[in-house]
Amino acid sequence: MTIKQFLLIIGGATLLCWGAWGVVLWNIDPFQASILNMAFFYISFFLALTGTIATACYGWYHFFGDVQIPVFRYVKKSTKQGVSIAGIITVLLYLQGIGALTVWTGIFILLVIALFVSLLFSKKQSYHI
Repeated sequence: MTIKQFLLIIGGATLLCWGAWGVVLWNIDPFQASILNMAFFYISFFLALTGTIATACYGWYHFFGDVQIPVFRYVKKSTKQGVSIAGIITVLLYLQGIGALTVWTGIFILLVIALFVSLLFSKKQSYHI
């Protein structure tokens, strides 16, 4: 699979996920929604956000990356970042939806994320071709 095919598939799937999220958003009343409806909302939002962030990160790395590494490493890195950022945003949106997102939970979540990122940066990775 070439990178052009990959980006076309990811772009199409992302557009479909944004469309699905829009359908859920316009057709479901959040005050009378069941758990299944809310699951569709959060899953479609997560998948759409993942595709958008991963594609944007790949574009950033491809055009502004300092180190020339194989393309699959750019794809792997951008997908990993897309999933993690979209997961964080979706969890924050869920906590806000249930009324559990306060200043203290926000600070706790930021501290956990900072700890996790610092652990990732402390591990040196070298790229071997």
